[in-house]
Amino acid sequence: MTGDTSAAGDASIAEAAASPAAASTATSAALTAPTAPSARRRPGGRAVGLVLWVVGGLVLAMTLVRAVPYDGVTPLAQVVGVTPWVVPLAPLVAATALALRRRLLAILCAVALAAQAAWVAPFFVPGQGIARGIEADARGTLRVLTVNAYFGQADAAAVVQMVHEQDADVLAVVELTADFHDRLEAAGIAAVLPHHLDAKVGTGSPGSGLWSRTALTDPDTTEWSTFAMPAATVDVDGTPVRVTAVHPVPPLPEITGVWHQEMADLARRAHDEPLPQVLLGDFNSTYDHASFRAVLGDRFHDATRTAGRGLNLSWPVGERVPTFLDLDHVVVDEGMRVDDLTSLAVPGSDHRALAVTVQVAP
Repeated sequence: MTGDTSAAGDASIAEAAASPAAASTATSAALTAPTAPSARRRPGGRAVGLVLWVVGGLVLAMTLVRAVPYDGVTPLAQVVGVTPWVVPLAPLVAATALALRRRLLAILCAVALAAQAAWVAPFFVPGQGIARGIEADARGTLRVLTVNAYFGQADAAAVVQMVHEQDADVLAVVELTADFHDRLEAAGIAAVLPHHLDAKVGTGSPGSGLWSRTALTDPDTTEWSTFAMPAATVDVDGTPVRVTAVHPVPPLPEITGVWHQEMADLARRAHDEPLPQVLLGDFNSTYDHASFRAVLGDRFHDATRTAGRGLNLSWPVGERVPTFLDLDHVVVDEGMRVDDLTSLAVPGSDHRALAVTVQVAP
């Protein structure tokens, strides 16, 4: 018994002596063992974070493109028009980034959203130039209608019917061909708008034309642009108003420089004209294009933006993609007010038409 007790005691002493060393070893192992990845990794992991940064990068890039004051190069001219579509994307990316603890991306997208909202919001708030309750027979008003004939493929009879229904005083037709002109005449355009002026029609490329209820005086059919932009003066209850059918070339990559030059020439000619003006047609640019805003300058206003009823998405129509760009505009001079802005479908055309009532004098 004594021997057994002594042996047990020796074993206990040895175990006790070994315990501090074992505890120390265990503690050291615990300190040096790698932490479980899930303890430090942010939600979603690297793959989700990468996708989020790619989408967020798109939001930031489109915001920077819109902020650039020059768009006469590819690809700026081609992509800046879709800027408004970033607005619903920006808050989604910002909220997701915040939830997944990508705080820097969330902050950057929030700043981009603020800028985008500042650019788009005026289209949903009626501006100072909006005239409410203009009577149909009010003095000093001009009802204008702009139509893109889609290289003469539009339905001419439908356009004439539209002129009647909209009680238009002035019609501007771009992408006007000789055949479409003849079909307008056959459909009776002269009975409602007997005065006519066109340029570059039947010369191999589509031209542009103006039809008016009253005389078109001091006509200008100078072929200073590819598709022609004829202008003339109409009398609006004693006020002479210069109207121009606008149609620069589209900003395709191979002719972006031509588009930019034609927009610059349009801006110069418009600002040099002393008479009150209405410019209407297919500008092949949106309000987000710096070249379009240069045409406006501090003198002119985009009727769609002034009306405050949202974006006038006018192109493309009848294609495999939805209508997503605001290319067709009525631009009015300072002091003019607008009302009854109506977007209209034109059978056979890839653009929607735009009709606006312009009060040319207070």
